Amino acid sequence: MSTALLVLSVVTSPVDDDPVAVQATSPASSAAKTVQVSCPAGTKVVGTGGAVTGERTTITRLKPAADLTSVEVTAVEHGAGTGQQWTVTVRATCAPGDFTLVSKSGDKFAEASCSGNRKTLGVAGETTGHFTKMAPKNNLKSALVESTGDVTAYAICGTRPGLTLRGGTTSVVVTKTAAKSVACQGNEQVISAGGAVGGAIIEDVTTNGPGATVTGEGADAQGQAIRWSITPYVVCSP
Repeated sequence: MSTALLVLSVVTSPVDDDPVAVQATSPASSAAKTVQVSCPAGTKVVGTGGAVTGERTTITRLKPAADLTSVEVTAVEHGAGTGQQWTVTVRATCAPGDFTLVSKSGDKFAEASCSGNRKTLGVAGETTGHFTKMAPKNNLKSALVESTGDVTAYAICGTRPGLTLRGGTTSVVVTKTAAKSVACQGNEQVISAGGAVGGAIIEDVTTNGPGATVTGEGADAQGQAIRWSITPYVVCSP
């Protein structure tokens, strides 16, 4: 795990209840690493995201702090690994409000549910394998996380007006890596990102401008491209 100084980028303080984004990127190395980013004072994590560079690298842990003041991401090499240096970036969407974190663990699948009138603003998770899905349920009442190993799902629960889950269409690809995006509509703001892959592993789940992008990697044991599918999700709010 890297303990070197992180590069931190913070967007300006929130106006009213507008969400703001913060991120941190690790130094480059060829080793498993963890990075953390904190929300500005007076705000809490409502959405999470992470990205890795380099081949055969993947995120295995995307975990908000219990008090939702920060997010931590862990990434590792998989398969044959890589001798190249690579980085991991953690992203958080932060907003003022009363939000809580709920978790649930399981074998390859876990669903963490929000109670009462609260809805799932953001989804996060950690696994002993590789993530294959990290997305809210259609009614935004729970967080669904799937993987190839033991898994814990985290749902960031709260209320915001007009929360909407927008899902991109599923695309079938025959390349080692692919990225697909989905956007909020009109004046909607991005709250969080999610994604799912079929027959592959999730590498990145990130927000970018008016939407979100999920990146996956699909290859056989010899490193050759296979046929797999990818679907992005984004939670939006006016």
